[in-house]
Amino acid sequence: MHQRDTIINKFEKAGLATVFVVMLLRVWLGPEANFVLLVTTTLLSIYYLWFGFFIFNKLAPIKLLDKTVVRSLSSFRVFLSIFMGIIASYALIAILTGFFFYPLMPYIIGSAFMLMVVFTTYLITYQLKKKPKLPVFRRFYYRAALFILFLGALFLTPREARLELLFRDYPEFIEAYIQYREHPEDDEALQRLREERSRFR
Repeated sequence: MHQRDTIINKFEKAGLATVFVVMLLRVWLGPEANFVLLVTTTLLSIYYLWFGFFIFNKLAPIKLLDKTVVRSLSSFRVFLSIFMGIIASYALIAILTGFFFYPLMPYIIGSAFMLMVVFTTYLITYQLKKKPKLPVFRRFYYRAALFILFLGALFLTPREARLELLFRDYPEFIEAYIQYREHPEDDEALQRLREERSRFR
């Protein structure tokens, strides 16, 4: 039987749509949209972190007062849905680093991509072997496909191409970033990058 979206699920879907639109605006408007992108993506990441259990189980918190509902929740299902929320939260932070070019960006994006792929593969294998009838799997697959698509695009697109796309009107930042990448031990290069980045705040 199909479960209706709770208010928590509706907020999550609205948040995903909002973040997607803001990302498009960031590409179009440039760094002027940085603050909005940072706020919306961070809030959605926190939302997944705290409400992952309710999102993937389509449960309203008040339902936990119902003993029948509580008894139907296995420890595996509880742990699984919480972990799904944690992974989704980390994936959003990783996507954010791809727009802001934070330190360790490629490692964060790569680790989030691999974690999402490995965990999704594990779920598929587990479901094929054990055949559990848990709708949380399907709900996670939809979101995992979306995150893998975004993370894969960021991971596979050359860094220089993303720099030109996202900072096309700020050649000074591009130059400072490339200089720092080539000379990460140079304090002057780091200071210049910080100064150029501060112009967007």
